[in-house]
Amino acid sequence: MAKSRLVCYCGVESPLVTTWTDENPRRRFNGCGKYFQRRKCSFFSWFDPEIPERQKKLIRGLLKKNDAKKKEKKLELTIVVLGMLLFSCLFVIFIKLG
Repeated sequence: MAKSRLVCYCGVESPLVTTWTDENPRRRFNGCGKYFQRRKCSFFSWFDPEIPERQKKLIRGLLKKNDAKKKEKKLELTIVVLGMLLFSCLFVIFIKLG
């Protein structure tokens, strides 16, 4: 069964987009196909039903944990790279002195 495509008031195909706001995390909607252009219409239609408050809270918590893990991994990588640079500098100094 082929899906019918939505067209906004501009006559442009309306893409399916996912919102990541606190109020509607992971909720999909169709909007104007010219959203990032200067001239756009006000077409908007939710694709998914509204998410219950409990689900919103869980999704927000998981997103925060995911962001914290990403920051932690970035910090670990930064420490490793800085350690390698320090080791390289000390190695060069040791070779020049020795």
